[in-house]
Amino acid sequence: MTVDYAFIIIHFGNAIKYLELEIYLSLMLRKNSKYDIVYMYSITDTPILYPKIMNKYCNFVIPYDDNNITFNIKNFNSYYEHFNTLRTCNFLFAYKLIQYKKICIIESDTIILKNIDDIFNLKTPSILLANKTIEAKKKIKDNYKTILDIKKILLNCSTESDVNGGVIVVKPSITKYNFFIKNVKIVIENNCRYPNEVLFSIANKFIYNLPYKYNGTTYDIARNSSLLKINMNQYLSIVHFSSDKYKTIDYIRDNWVEKLKEKKKDVYNFVKLFKKLYFDKYDKIISKELINQHLQ
Repeated sequence: MTVDYAFIIIHFGNAIKYLELEIYLSLMLRKNSKYDIVYMYSITDTPILYPKIMNKYCNFVIPYDDNNITFNIKNFNSYYEHFNTLRTCNFLFAYKLIQYKKICIIESDTIILKNIDDIFNLKTPSILLANKTIEAKKKIKDNYKTILDIKKILLNCSTESDVNGGVIVVKPSITKYNFFIKNVKIVIENNCRYPNEVLFSIANKFIYNLPYKYNGTTYDIARNSSLLKINMNQYLSIVHFSSDKYKTIDYIRDNWVEKLKEKKKDVYNFVKLFKKLYFDKYDKIISKELINQHLQ
């Protein structure tokens, strides 16, 4: 059978926390999609056992070399101290997967709530637009086209971004891949706060809004729910812990899941659902595998 579409997970670094999140993401994708799951990892600093573990959960495990592209770059000041944000630009390596008609590149700090195969019906390139006006917020459920102002994006990129790159849907293209490789230097020179989102934007004269159901950011869930008068529990397909210090496993292990009742009521139900469907079922198995990996 020919598989036209795939979900792509991009990995770099040796932080075991993200490997754990990637395992859970793969489990959620497998339950909620019939399409391929592809794990791409940097050969520069990914521990050798990470791809071996992920090979159990994904259809394909593919290496890439980001040395002197986003890795080993000294003249970029990352907005976050705990990891180099420039490396989020590694999404560009997924554009080489031209065996697929469309791919969905998805970050590991997400919860998949239901079948998301319909995401490949969207026009491309699709990415969630920042909804800064009331009129824009009213369109967050639509896959509408917008023309980008590249000069304005670069002018403001040191402090903000007009998109959220947690989930994107694109057509692989060697031409686009080559463009990205050539223009990573632009986000470096401008010291962009969210380099992956800016690099993605400057490669496209126009983009389509990714409907909010596919990238429901925890930062905006409560406000968008109030504005749209919709039930987020029913509407959302993907919840994204964007700009959130804590991820799903952090909330659960540190007992923050209970504190969410008071601090983030709108996120509470999603974390509880993740705990019930995935964490409680797989935690012991995954933890044992990660401990064995660490000992080796």
